[in-house]
Amino acid sequence: MSQGAHHGNTPAAWTLTILALIGSTVSGVGVIAATPWLFFAGLAVVLVGCVAGQAMRMAGLGTAPARR
Repeated sequence: MSQGAHHGNTPAAWTLTILALIGSTVSGVGVIAATPWLFFAGLAVVLVGCVAGQAMRMAGLGTAPARR
């Protein structure tokens, strides 16, 4: 294994993970409570997490793509 391996421990990865976890929890509560708007609000949080993670990666706070 190379010395540069960090297994995704970057600010971009952590932001995406935390927002996806929060969004999934909100969506799960929406399913249990039978509240469609809460379910879709959770999905929106997950989507925001994906966009934020990609934006942070493009800003240099994530891993660089592997070059072959």
